[in-house]
Amino acid sequence: MSNVGKLISGFRVFKSTTFPQKQDMIQHLIEQGQKPTTMVISCADIRLAPAELFAANPGELYIINNIGGLVPKYDTQGIHGILSAIEYAVTILEVENIIVLGHAKCSGIKMMLSEEFTAKNSKLSESMKTWLSVASEARDIVKKQMSDKSEEEQQASCEQESLIISLRNLMTYPYIAKRMRENKLNIFGWHFDIESGDIMAFDPDTKFFEPIS
Repeated sequence: MSNVGKLISGFRVFKSTTFPQKQDMIQHLIEQGQKPTTMVISCADIRLAPAELFAANPGELYIINNIGGLVPKYDTQGIHGILSAIEYAVTILEVENIIVLGHAKCSGIKMMLSEEFTAKNSKLSESMKTWLSVASEARDIVKKQMSDKSEEEQQASCEQESLIISLRNLMTYPYIAKRMRENKLNIFGWHFDIESGDIMAFDPDTKFFEPIS
């Protein structure tokens, strides 16, 4: 069976089991409109969908996936899709929470740490380099401070540093800063370890990641 055939087979299971169980809920969303309370910005290769990870019902989460789960600064030129999605979630849907969800073994962060990221004749496209440059400061910090550490340790640290940069970048969005001043919006930085199943939450006061229990 081809990969597409497997998807079709999976859809048939969904259509006969899951969909009927949630059909009333979905109809309600169609009639009343969705009102998610939380936006999750996560990585495209996180392996487990955020809705599955948080046992969320349809319409509860507004999800943005991209390479690395990164957030660019406000009004970054050439990167409009994610900027528009964030604006829609905050100003139109008026979400109450934003979770930047990084994860272990991230292929995007691994690419940024590789020599291909800085090589002149790189296999990485310019568009890929431009996107990953959103968190290139994290790469610089790790390469400078952890040059004697293993690649695995460097990647784990860079994943967390990149997440912190994304949190900082969110504060450059004027409508986000405004809603936070009004106590209408909360921002969280979480790092999911797909091997252990644990989530580490960034504490802006201590500057450390602490486990969510």
